[in-house]
Amino acid sequence: MKRTLLTLLSIFCVALTVNSQTVWAAKTTIDAATGNNPYTIANGLIDGDSNLDIVIGTDEDHILVWYKGNGDGTFVKQTAITNTLMNIGGIKLVDLNNDGDKDILAVGFGAYSGPTLAMDSKLVWFANNGSGSFGAEQLITDSYDGMSGLFVGAIDAGATPDIAVTASADNEVVWFSNDGSGSFTLAGTIDNTLTTPGVVNMKDIDADGDLDALIATAVYGGDVIEIFRNDLVPGGAVAFAKDATSVATGKEGFFNATFEDIDGDANLDILATEISYGGGSGGQLYWYEDNGAGYTENTFTTTTNNPAVAQFRDLDNDGLKDIIVSSGALADVADLVWFKNNGAGSFGAEQVINDTQSQVFVYNVADFDGDLDLDIASNAYGADNLNYIENLLETLGTDNFDVTSIKIFPNPARDILNFEGFNTSIEVSIFDVLGKSVLSKSLNTNETLDVSELVSGIYTITINGTFASKFIKE
Repeated sequence: MKRTLLTLLSIFCVALTVNSQTVWAAKTTIDAATGNNPYTIANGLIDGDSNLDIVIGTDEDHILVWYKGNGDGTFVKQTAITNTLMNIGGIKLVDLNNDGDKDILAVGFGAYSGPTLAMDSKLVWFANNGSGSFGAEQLITDSYDGMSGLFVGAIDAGATPDIAVTASADNEVVWFSNDGSGSFTLAGTIDNTLTTPGVVNMKDIDADGDLDALIATAVYGGDVIEIFRNDLVPGGAVAFAKDATSVATGKEGFFNATFEDIDGDANLDILATEISYGGGSGGQLYWYEDNGAGYTENTFTTTTNNPAVAQFRDLDNDGLKDIIVSSGALADVADLVWFKNNGAGSFGAEQVINDTQSQVFVYNVADFDGDLDLDIASNAYGADNLNYIENLLETLGTDNFDVTSIKIFPNPARDILNFEGFNTSIEVSIFDVLGKSVLSKSLNTNETLDVSELVSGIYTITINGTFASKFIKE
């Protein structure tokens, strides 16, 4: 990381977030001509600076392009990346070859029409050289039809990022093992019994140390959500077995499903969206609560009409993750809304974030402007736009301790962070640039925090949920 950047960021910028409420700025358009039907989006550090960048893919004219972030919520469009994908249905920014740079993983669904539906589907990746240039397309597989749903994580016993992908036309979900250099081997089948699987996500739902799979289908009639448990631990090899009881059955068509602890009871619940085919009515936003003995369905009342993607993120910096949902409806509806988390599974009424777009199938939530709250970048599928909505988190009160005496050092830090200015125990939480919590600990007076296990990068630190600042991990 550049020394000038380290010097500039060694000075903390304090932000108080206690007793605050979230207000959203009007939508600004990053790109009014993205290409036909922008359908995928990801964000991350692409070009070696500390500003979050964005990459999108279009659904019909296979445009894959990234936008350089300036760190203030503005972006500069870069040259499109040459590719041979047809109908780009999924992208991820992830370091696939272990060189420290975020590469692009992308999948093309294949043909929407013609003699064979979903033919010419491909799963590929593009190596990042660290400065924002990407190498030639590298094929992982073209042996499956209708690939779209992607998950990246350590599926086997190794620490390298493996890939799971749905092949809806083949009624199959498969996974590929990564040798750490970006070379992939077909490792096995997660499932080949479900019709038209469209979503795959994974977490360790039974706390046994391996990743289990959540799969949802999109037949648009009689759709299901199923859980497949991994036997890597204790069995010693990756193998998946479906739970005897389905999470959900008989639905209209699942667009999105993730494992989340919605009610804070340490059991992983499921947040899912049902979307009616063609953008009509009929979609629902579901929370499937795991009470330890099975799943109970709860439905959120939403005006989005055809919920597309639901995410669980802390929008108001109160330490509780809220629910954000977008609309895939073409009609005049709320495109992005959120539900404030009041704790213990209680949520406030729907609040509109934006209603000036068209079919927000996908969006990203991250601190794009570096002001320590989470903003939104969204694709307007029906308008061929990429948009940005700033979170104007308003502070309504002051902290209950004297911030002038607070010291956190050294910055940058390699192994240990020191704290001065507190005469009582404190709760410390550290978040990465995407807003994900990576470390939390209670510290006594004069106790240090071990950050040696964090990867190098820029982090946000909060104390007692109110004091916020940035530091660099070398």
